[in-house]
Amino acid sequence: MDEGRLVKLIQRSGDRQPGSGRAAADELIRRYYDAIYRFVKRQIRDADFALDLTQEIFISCLRTIAHYTPKKDASFKTWLYKIASNKVADYYRSRAYREAEKALPLDEAPPIDESDFTLKLEGGEFAENVCAYVGRLPPDTQKIFMLHIFGGHTFSEIAATLELPESSVKSKYYRLINLLRKEFADYE
Repeated sequence: MDEGRLVKLIQRSGDRQPGSGRAAADELIRRYYDAIYRFVKRQIRDADFALDLTQEIFISCLRTIAHYTPKKDASFKTWLYKIASNKVADYYRSRAYREAEKALPLDEAPPIDESDFTLKLEGGEFAENVCAYVGRLPPDTQKIFMLHIFGGHTFSEIAATLELPESSVKSKYYRLINLLRKEFADYE
């Protein structure tokens, strides 16, 4: 069954009727669970917390799916990644993260190779430190970074998700990468 039909089944049944809506929700979650978990896990080192956050993302998705409209909100996948990037950004702004951050000094991050900056973001403490830094920036910039680096989205997909011109997305992204290279240059 195609994704659009699954979404419509969920929207029609909501919480009122067991059966087809629940099966459709299960199928939709199965299709995207691994990809969303990987997206979150690349940004949050703690695997258990990444699982919890992934669950929160799907709960939020199912609670708000009645408001999803494909023509307005782009594809379901784009809409789901928007929810995921918002939840990850919320985590980095949260009190729980700030308390956990105190336990890890920034000077313990591994060195960065300036010529291959994005490869260092594949995981570990360095990625968490970069994400913490990005978490203090404006929300649009955070989302552009997360969707491109960790979600593998194209600039046009990000532009559709955030409802921004593609040129603005590219400009913000490249400015941020240059800022990060300067900020973390002493980790060479």
